[in-house]
Amino acid sequence: METSYILSDHGMVLSYEEGKIIQKPLKNILDFEDLVIIKNVGFGSYSIQIKNEEIFSFNSHLTHHNKAVDDHFIKFEYLDNKVVFFKINDNYLSSFPDSSMNTLPEAITWERFRILSEQELKRIIYLSQNSLLIDEKLYSFSSASTEVMNFGDMRIEFNDLFSDINKNITEFTFFIDNFPFFAKIINPLFVYVIFGNGDILSQFKMSIKSLVDVGKYKGDVLIVTDHEEEVQELCKDYNLRNVIIIQATATDRLDFVGIRVRMLASDIVKSYSPIFYIDADVLIVKDINPTLVKSSKFEKISAQLEDYLYFNNKIKHNISVGSTLFNECPFEINDVNGFNGGVLFVPSGEKFQDIFKIAYIMMVKYTHRNGRESIPFYEQSILNYILYKSNNFSPEPVSSITELSCEEVKKDAVFIHYFPAGGERTTHMKNDIKELGLC
Repeated sequence: METSYILSDHGMVLSYEEGKIIQKPLKNILDFEDLVIIKNVGFGSYSIQIKNEEIFSFNSHLTHHNKAVDDHFIKFEYLDNKVVFFKINDNYLSSFPDSSMNTLPEAITWERFRILSEQELKRIIYLSQNSLLIDEKLYSFSSASTEVMNFGDMRIEFNDLFSDINKNITEFTFFIDNFPFFAKIINPLFVYVIFGNGDILSQFKMSIKSLVDVGKYKGDVLIVTDHEEEVQELCKDYNLRNVIIIQATATDRLDFVGIRVRMLASDIVKSYSPIFYIDADVLIVKDINPTLVKSSKFEKISAQLEDYLYFNNKIKHNISVGSTLFNECPFEINDVNGFNGGVLFVPSGEKFQDIFKIAYIMMVKYTHRNGRESIPFYEQSILNYILYKSNNFSPEPVSSITELSCEEVKKDAVFIHYFPAGGERTTHMKNDIKELGLC
């Protein structure tokens, strides 16, 4: 029997705290070290132990752990394959709504428990900590039992959640009254890459401040940087759910910009949907949360089309959007505009992980053969080439909600990108923050 965890009929997981077994809400589980496990001791008997102290178990009153010699074994009385009563000597383990545990002489309702594998427990914790988009309506986790998870008025059975058809992390199907419903998990992530010297830290400070203060964002942020301490200091006062800072080394321009492809190809982002990569010189000028919900209906990677006056912005002709690669190995495509990689929308880290792996492999192989500066505009050229060739690019939703700093800001704009300002972009960002009253 693999390591198994115990879910009570109140939808909480058995845990250990201050010398006794309690029930811990799914949303409050940050690690598994203090969770209680059920251990097969052989001959049809089991004992209750603590995950991080698997040698010793609790006594028969469940009040002391590290019992040198067990004075009880637990028997299962199965209600179905996963739901059981735990019989301890002559009593039944019972859970109470206040999170306390006890034993009772009869098994009625609160004596029901579900046995969960580690993978199953991780799955329901993940669901409980995020929102579901079902039929374009957002649902938050409300409660659970040994049979179902409830998201508002949506009742989702565990048997559906753990079905073979639901192997994806960020979406699943469930049934109500014989009809299927399709759920997407809204677990957003913003990604920054902060490398090099100059004004990059000043720009990042303004960008993340606008994300939190104006964008009202409270989700996770992933930052790859060679300025770990400075970035940590800039982020410490923001009420973000989780700030993941990855220290990396960069020595040239290919490192500075190519790392975003490597991060979007990694397992770190696999459980997130949607994902927005933004350059440090991007301000958020509107509440981002409606965009996170609306963007989930889009199925392709998106970025802003390059459509500048007096320039040929076509992927077949402009080196900034991949013409070098296209001319070397063409494919069938209309004469379309290429895109800028400063604001990049990815519907699901899981679904598009392989596309970014392909982009990373191509970038390494090409530059290894031709030199690290052989591709104009580096990863932007690679992404234009691969996303267009694989039919995984769409101008929407990003093009309609992103403006350049040199353009008049539309009412629908969410992002302002300052790269056309060149060396003056930091000054322009500061001026706009004052003029627009953003922060």
